[in-house]
Formats: sequence, structure tokens, C-alpha cells
Amino acid sequence: MEFFTEEGYSPGYSTEDKVIFGGLIIGAVLLILGMLIYTRGLIQIGGLMIILGLLTAILPYGLVSFLRNRAISEMERQFPSFLKDLAESKRGGMTILKSFESAKETDYGRLNREINKIHYQLSWGIPFPQVMERFSHRMRDSPVIQQSVSIILQSFKSGGQITKTIESVADNANMLKEVIQSKNSMLKQQLVIMYVIYLLFIGITVGIYFLMQQLLGLGSTDPGALGAIAESGVIGEGEDSIVNWCSGDIFWAEPFCSIAQVFGFVPSNITDLGSAAAEERAYGQMAYYKSVFFSMLMLQGICSAAVAGQISDGSPSAGIKHALIMMPVAFAVFMLVVRPMGF
Repeated sequence: MEFFTEEGYSPGYSTEDKVIFGGLIIGAVLLILGMLIYTRGLIQIGGLMIILGLLTAILPYGLVSFLRNRAISEMERQFPSFLKDLAESKRGGMTILKSFESAKETDYGRLNREINKIHYQLSWGIPFPQVMERFSHRMRDSPVIQQSVSIILQSFKSGGQITKTIESVADNANMLKEVIQSKNSMLKQQLVIMYVIYLLFIGITVGIYFLMQQLLGLGSTDPGALGAIAESGVIGEGEDSIVNWCSGDIFWAEPFCSIAQVFGFVPSNITDLGSAAAEERAYGQMAYYKSVFFSMLMLQGICSAAVAGQISDGSPSAGIKHALIMMPVAFAVFMLVVRPMGF
């Protein structure tokens, strides 16, 4: 995927825009279909389509942002080496055009594409300052490269010694690269801590639900510890002491009750969480609490991944790779451990 383009010279939508807009359109279609199916009574199928639509709309943007950030990081790592080689070529008596032609033969990873563009534009007779300004514009998401190019251009326009300027910029860029590498090595420890905290959060969530199941008697005819105390008259009046959140009378709890039916947090034969059969085993309460804890895990996974992306790559959107690890782990643990509880 080509990320670094000049809008004025690239008519139409870029591949990056097509992927993002395509994901939004397909996601919107799936959302509408899911809502229609959901309103027809097919709650599980409709709910899954709604979730799939949301993922289809969001994931392309996250993936494109992650790939773009990775490409920028790779180019910034290779940029100091490129500048040093360019300065060596200039010191050897080569012209700017010949220096870039020589640089084409060296492997600078993703940066080679930009070097080729610069060489072609110079060979077409486009002035060096204009070519470098175009390069700087394409690298607008990389302050390191932009600042380096700006210094080189100022030296070129003022008639300074361009070779020494390039060497100085290369040294500064190399020092900055070393600082960034040192920073990343220290931040990796913080990244590990983020993962450990999230895993602890998953374990605590499972433990809290297990405790609540025992206290409230979720999924059982046994009223549980709190129910037994309520029936004794100490804290309430029998069955009224524990609320059935999914009885249909509490509007704001209905989304959680729908999540429970979509993911099968209650037995499949229970279609009405306010029915007598559901009341007998507190399936309404079980559906609500399972959905609340499940939503907490997913939301915490998104937030933790965004923070991890900011720590590791300097952008919350880069957290998509962490979200693809954290959220599936939480989902698997919840579906294997918490979902079957009370069946």
C-alpha cells in the first residue's frame, strides 16, 4: 500500500482511502441488515451482524494507521544511513543527481521508494529544492525527516556547504535514532506491565463473577447467600430483594440483556428473560451481570490497547495490534470460563 503520496499529483482516491471508505460502507450495510434481522426477532444472528458491521467499519482504519506508522518508523531508522551515504557521494565529487542514482543501489528498505521518486524527478529536470519540498510534503507525518530536509534546503538555498550540512543532519538524526531506541527499550517494560495489568483484570473479573454467582444464586433454584439472608427478613422481603434487570421493565439494562442472548450467556431455550422459568433460576440477573462484565473486559481491552499503542508507537491507533491480542484472549477466557457458569 502506497501511503506517501502528493494529493495534487494523485487524482482520485488513494488505496488507503479506498480501504477505509470501503470498510465504512460494508460496515454500514452490515449494521443496517443486522438491525433489520434483530427487529424481526432473530436476536443472535442480528446481534452478531451488528458486531461484525462495527468491526468491519473500524478495523480497516486501525490497520491502515498501524501499517502507516510502521512504514514511517522504518523510514526514520534508515534515514540517517541514507544521509551519510549521500554526503560521502557528494564528498567524492558526484553531483546531486549522481548521488541519488548511487543511493538507489543500496538497500534502505521502505525508503528506497522515495529515493527512486527523488531521482526520477531530478532526472526530469525538476529543481532540487522543489523535489525536496515534495519529498518533505510526502513525509508530513514524520517530523524527524521533515526537519532534516528543511535544514538541508535552507543550506542549499543560502549557498552553504551542502555536504557538511548533510553530514551534520545525519549525525543529529542518528543521535535521535539512538535516543528513540533507548526510549523504546525502556517503554517495553511499561508495555509488559500493561499486558500483566490486563491479564490481572481478566482474572479479577472472573473471580468477582464467581463470587456474585454464589451470593445471588445465579443459574440455580438456590437463592444464594444474599437471597437466603433476604428471605430471613434481615435485608429485604424475599424475592423482591434481588432485581431481575432483564425483566423488560428497566430500559437502560436492555442492551446488556441483548448482549447476553447474542453470545449465549443464558441457556438457548430461555428466550424470555422475564418468564417464570427464567425467574426461577435468576437467568435475568445472570444475563445482566455476565454482559456487564463482558462489556467491561472488551472496553478495558480497547483502552489498554490504545494506551499500549501510544506507549510503543506514539499513536493510539497503533494499538490495533495490541487489541488483536488482548481482546481475543479476554473473549476466549470469558467464553470458556464465565459463559458456562450457571448452566
